[in-house]
Formats: sequence, C-alpha cells, structure tokens
Amino acid sequence: MSRFLSATCYLAVLALVVGILFVVLSCFKISSYAFKTYESIDKIPYNKVGVLFGTSPLGASGAPNEFFTYRIMAASQLFKSGKIDYILVSGDNRHESYNEPRLMKKALIKAGVPAERIVFDFAGISTLDSVIRARKVFLLKSATFISQGFQNERALFIADKYDLKAVGFNAINPTTSFINRVGIREFFARIKCVFDVYILDSQPKFLGKPESIGKSALPKELSSKPKKMTSPLKQLTDSAEQLRQAALIAKYEPIAKHLTDTAKQIKAHQEKLEVEYDYSQNAQEVTNEQNEILSEEQNEALEQASEVASESLNAGNSNTTYIDPNENPSDEANATDPEKKVVKRSRRVRKDIKKFNGDPWDYY
Repeated sequence: MSRFLSATCYLAVLALVVGILFVVLSCFKISSYAFKTYESIDKIPYNKVGVLFGTSPLGASGAPNEFFTYRIMAASQLFKSGKIDYILVSGDNRHESYNEPRLMKKALIKAGVPAERIVFDFAGISTLDSVIRARKVFLLKSATFISQGFQNERALFIADKYDLKAVGFNAINPTTSFINRVGIREFFARIKCVFDVYILDSQPKFLGKPESIGKSALPKELSSKPKKMTSPLKQLTDSAEQLRQAALIAKYEPIAKHLTDTAKQIKAHQEKLEVEYDYSQNAQEVTNEQNEILSEEQNEALEQASEVASESLNAGNSNTTYIDPNENPSDEANATDPEKKVVKRSRRVRKDIKKFNGDPWDYY
C-alpha cells in the first residue's frame, strides 16, 4: 500500500512539474512575439487592414476606460499616417445593451476616421474569436493588430497557428492598477490560450459567410477536384461510345426526317430543272435525226432529178424529135424529106409562162 501511495505521489509531482514547465514555456513562447510588435508609427510596416480589439469604453466604476481611449488613439494615428486603409472593429455584442463595435466606431469617427473605412465584427467575443474570424470570415492574409502589448502578443501567437501574417501596434498602457488586476488576468488568459491552440483546437463560437473588405474579390468555392491532372483521361468504352452515338441519332433523326418548306421547294425546283434538261436533250436528238432524214431525202431527190435530166438529154440525140404544138405540119414534112434543104432551127423561149416547175424541156 505504501508503495502504491508513493508511486501515486511521484506521478502527481511529476505531472505537476511537467504542467508548470509547460505553462512557463508557453508563456515564454507567447512573450517571444513581443519582437513582432511596434510602438513607433514610422517603423511599423503597411497593412491594408488593422484589427482593433474591443473593450468597454467605461470601467467598472463608471469612469472612462483608458484601455479603450488609448486603442482608439492608436488606430486613428495609424490610419492618418497611411499605415492602414481599413479598421476592423472586433468586439463583444452578446447583449443588445452591450455593443463594443458600435461604440468603437463612434469614437473613431470623432477621432477623424471616415465611416466607410470602418468594418464591423460583432462576434469578436475573445481574442481567439477575433483572430480566427479575421482569417476565415474576412479572408485576411495579413493584418496589423491594435491593442496593448500583452494582448497583441497573444493575438500574434494565435495568428501564427492559422497562417495569418500579422504585426502588432502597441497602444499606451495605463499605469494605474495594471499589475494587480490586469496582470493576473493576463496570466490565466495565456494559459487558456495555450490549451485552446495546442490541445483543444478551439474555434470561434460564431462563424459565417466570407465577407470582403475593400475591393478584394471573394474566393471561389472550394472543390475536391485536383488542380492538376493526376492520371491520363480514360478512353470511352464501346458501350459508352454506342450510347453516345445512339443519343446523337435520337436527337437529330427527327430533324432529318421532317424537311422544311424551303427544302421542299428547292427539291421540287431541282427536279423540274432535271426534267427540262432531259426534254431539251431528247428534242435536240429528234431534230438532228429529222435533219439527217431530210438531207438524205433531198440528196435522193436531186440524184433522181439528175438521172431524169440525163435520160432526157440522151433521148434528144436520138431519132425521136420533140414536136412543138405551135409549129406547122409543113415544117415537119420538110424536115422528114432528106432531099430538101435542112432548115436551121432556132431556139424559141416561151415568154407566156413566168414560173414553171414541170419538165424543163417545155421551155423550148
């Protein structure tokens, strides 16, 4: 029994020592971020947005809160010096009667900051909420934290965990009762911050849709698809190709089957032209055949006329004599008597007939 108690005590002491070392080292870790804070406006780098951590404008006694006043002064000085363009006022608004962001905005406007350069964050319940919401909701990649040094160190510690590049601008610290009250509160706040970041992975109580500050474009929706092709494209299988072709046929087949009115007219006109062309070709062939037949008949008629004329000429050289009905019979008798003197005949052209298409010998 004594061994068990001794072992239990040993483990308890060891756990306590480890816990104390963990807390001390974590506090030193948070304190190391003091090297990323600035107290001079000339040395601090430029960031588009400054995050102003909220606090009440009045203390518990009803007197003005110097933490609030000095933070407003620091934020307005950064803006007027051109070190920031917008101020994100992040504070608690869990009750209608308590609204830190609106009170900070009124104070900033009185300090000379334009209202359009002030952005509300009504869900900055704690430092952890304000930092994570600045990264996830307002999409900040860099920022300037504005508060007293002790809070800036914790904020920078959280920002480092969530890949938010930030620097801190330290407002003036009030000198009254800082060590007694705020110092003790900050000690436990740092222990809680270490547990939230390293062990519990705590997240803000309220998140929401992304919001853009200034003219920054909202990001595209996240996708699970890889940015680059990780494997070659697969070829379509036979079944997939057949399905694709069948879908195309089903889509365009009704259009192909139903001709439009214009297509029908064009088709009818083309058919008419083809018929006329065929008819003209046939007519030309018939005309050529007729011309050939007529030319052959004319040639035959000319040949026959030539033969008849030749036979008539040959008959004129024989004893057969053409008897002209206008001549006297005595002339014929004299012509038949061989002893009588041959009378020279002269050709007489008939003038009583102008046109004659008969035998050419009728002209004599």
